[in-house]
Amino acid sequence: MHRIHFTPADLTRVRVAPTMGPMAETLFSLRALRRRTEETMFGAWRRRVRDALDPGYAVLAAIAPVRTPCFDMTVLAGPGSDLAESAENFLASSRHAVQAELDFYVNRHGRMPTALAGLDDTLAVRREVLSRVEAYHRIAVGPHWRGIRAHLDGERARRGTILLDHGVDGLLSRLHPDIHWAPPILHVHNHSASGADLTLDGRGILLAPSFFLRVPMLIFDSTNPSDCTLIYPAQLDLGQASDIWTAGASTRALSNLLGRTRASVLTAIADGVVTTGALARRLDISSAAVSQHTAVLREAGLITTRRHHGNVLHTPTQGGLTLLDHRHNA
Repeated sequence: MHRIHFTPADLTRVRVAPTMGPMAETLFSLRALRRRTEETMFGAWRRRVRDALDPGYAVLAAIAPVRTPCFDMTVLAGPGSDLAESAENFLASSRHAVQAELDFYVNRHGRMPTALAGLDDTLAVRREVLSRVEAYHRIAVGPHWRGIRAHLDGERARRGTILLDHGVDGLLSRLHPDIHWAPPILHVHNHSASGADLTLDGRGILLAPSFFLRVPMLIFDSTNPSDCTLIYPAQLDLGQASDIWTAGASTRALSNLLGRTRASVLTAIADGVVTTGALARRLDISSAAVSQHTAVLREAGLITTRRHHGNVLHTPTQGGLTLLDHRHNA
């Protein structure tokens, strides 16, 4: 059991993030993959991902063994808006920080996995681990990320409503069944014999929901425990999970039909990214490449294009929306 001690100043500095980012969720998904809990929501996803993995992914088992704790790469990668940002954080982590995470892992498991040996001081080992995690992301999380991120954004919005209606007390009281608010202490049941007493010292706390992590997790630096992030499981039911897995399958099918970049252009246009320049920035490709893809989509009847005050604006047709399986109210 973790116990987090709040002062009045801490209560004014409670923040809610929408997500720790795609790298964190990818690492959390490893825990979901290695367990058999909540089979109705994650079973089909587990089977599909396991069928797609090959023996080269043994490093993933080292990062997230069946028996906890995992190697906490999340701490080293930190929050990030995309994989690249978190990857840079991980590669730039100090030798001391990586060694501390490895020591904690070895103290609990009694040995160092071969796949993680040299991770503290050999950049090539870090790059190899990172490449395996990124490849796993493309199989397990990337196809569903758009739906997962939308779900987490919705979770944050729900927490904002609770905060407005019931204040910080109501927010902390309704996070999760394993989190109990008994002012001024937040009790976090971590399903482990170990626990920590943390005093925030007026710095507050960051709350972040997770799609894949189904038990609360506390991230803090033992040398600076007042810097604290509490990751809690986002509310999730079977219908919501099914919609996300189905949307991911549709995205893969769309990519197979149109090509990955062209499918991304159509999806972005349907999301409201309508100018050539904005599409180029969103997808990190040139404006000329965007123009080529939009020309093909327009010829296929999936988008229309018009000029407005010097800008070229793209709009999905009903055929394009149907292909994306978007639902619109009359």
